[in-house]
Amino acid sequence: MPELRRIRLPRTLSFTLEGKWFVIITIIVGFGAMNTGNNLLYLVLGMLLCMIIASGILSERVLKKVTIKRLPSGDIFANKPARISIEVKNNKKKHASYSITIGEEETKETLKWRRKGLGLPEEIPKKKKKREKENDPGAPKILFLKVDSSKTKIGTTTHTFPRRGLYQYTGLNFSTRFPFGFFEKTKYIELPNEILVFPEIRTRLRSIVDENPLFGEVARGAQGRTGNFWGLREYREGEDLRDVHWKVSARRGKLVRKLYEREDNESIALYLYNWIPKDSPETHLSVEEAIIEVASACALLTRRGIRYSLTTINERVSEGIGPGQLKNTLRHLALLQIKMEKDPPKLAINTNINRLLFATTDIPAIIRSHFDAKQILTLEEKIES
Repeated sequence: MPELRRIRLPRTLSFTLEGKWFVIITIIVGFGAMNTGNNLLYLVLGMLLCMIIASGILSERVLKKVTIKRLPSGDIFANKPARISIEVKNNKKKHASYSITIGEEETKETLKWRRKGLGLPEEIPKKKKKREKENDPGAPKILFLKVDSSKTKIGTTTHTFPRRGLYQYTGLNFSTRFPFGFFEKTKYIELPNEILVFPEIRTRLRSIVDENPLFGEVARGAQGRTGNFWGLREYREGEDLRDVHWKVSARRGKLVRKLYEREDNESIALYLYNWIPKDSPETHLSVEEAIIEVASACALLTRRGIRYSLTTINERVSEGIGPGQLKNTLRHLALLQIKMEKDPPKLAINTNINRLLFATTDIPAIIRSHFDAKQILTLEEKIES
């Protein structure tokens, strides 16, 4: 059965703390005017009511005829401040828009998953004091103090995503407290968006990776940077433009790069056993740590110009080199699901003698038997500075 869409009002109105006191004072003055018949109190009541009406009219004018556009944010990594930008265009010819706040609205699944990564309850507390104690950064928000008429303004903020994965948003909340700050009027704009957050990359790695990056040499013919012509394939983002075959690219209408038989033979096969026993959900964080270490190792191998591949349960990133290979690997790790099954699944292991396995201490003996002791990194080992 399809999920029912949430019914939304064109505008929502909420009270600020000052607004609550303002309404209470208005009600008290109103009762006083009716009970005493004092004309001065009626005058004050009229002024207070006029302020409420003016607040509604002016705030509505702020929200009208404004278009919003998200701007590309580039690569985003977990636990690292990311730059988020939004473009606002005021289409009104005579009136500026003031005190605009634009924030993403998370899907329920993203909200629960993100709060779980912060160690918080899945549900947001209803009481304001409890919400303040949690110190939850929430979804990205950007404040615009003023957008002049017929002008475009770009707002930027930094936001830290607490964990890897795909963050999904249903739209944008466009709100203002103009002019008096008594009420917050919000207009919801349905504009779905997804942000892919790569795993955290650390500069500190285990000594087995830092001191012994090659793990011996494998003598075999393979694709390389120089040497005899090997073949053609589609150009990937981040690869060297010097390898582009321009004549074939012009004929096919897309970039195609030349492949060469590799003259060097250093290569390393990385393995990540992304499995935890079904009765041990507490091991989940250990696998997340292993994912961070794999991402950090891939970044190091990329900086050193070493070829590598990554194999996880039922999935594989083919062997490659350079920024394009790193981005493909990070995308794979960002979307990687942790298997929680009773029986340990198989892992496809090739014959490459340069190999390194990342796993938790629950790694099955049958998987461990394919690797030497020095080629296995489990979470019981300490990370060296």
